[in-house]
Amino acid sequence: MKWMDSIVIGEKLCPFAPPVKSKLRIKVSNAKSYDEILRDVENEAHVLMGTKSVTSGGSSSLIGKKDHTESSTVPIATPETTLIVLDETTCPSLTDFRELVRLSWRVQEEVINKHSYASLLQQVLFHPLATHDTYGKSNHVDDDAADYTIRSPFPTIHLLREIDVMKAVTSGYKDLEGLPSRNKAKMRMDGVSLCRRRLEDCKDV
Repeated sequence: MKWMDSIVIGEKLCPFAPPVKSKLRIKVSNAKSYDEILRDVENEAHVLMGTKSVTSGGSSSLIGKKDHTESSTVPIATPETTLIVLDETTCPSLTDFRELVRLSWRVQEEVINKHSYASLLQQVLFHPLATHDTYGKSNHVDDDAADYTIRSPFPTIHLLREIDVMKAVTSGYKDLEGLPSRNKAKMRMDGVSLCRRRLEDCKDV
């Protein structure tokens, strides 16, 4: 996925991304409703927790392609983390970042809590119009380059295992708490135009 390579890793936004790249599972969903998305997330949560085996189907060449008709998966034998990439053309309400946030509340309740994964799984959201101040400004205001630290070419739900998050936290990485602020400062130094152009380039992968 070009976004992961050129922005997350290339711009050094996450120092823990390169080591787990080979164990990253990417699920491309063509779900047309929130209920269908929840089923996809539920399945991926089970796979990530090892309570369901990884299917052999899927293709590694479909990420970012919007002309396929079936949900597709980049299969990883033993994934450590999962990106569920959603398609706002089949579920148009997801063009609004705040709708993805609202959907995440259902993911928490109807998937993570339902299956007693609350202490085992975390979810992180990325979106083309994500903002750190979710409800403080319009979805279409693009005046803070820092928001590009949480922007992705497509609406995305990132599932992480709590054990891996804690491993990163206790890894001894220098000033981990200051990483978000440093990332925001870097994006602001790059400027909105460059950040926007970089993200747009990631849609054609």
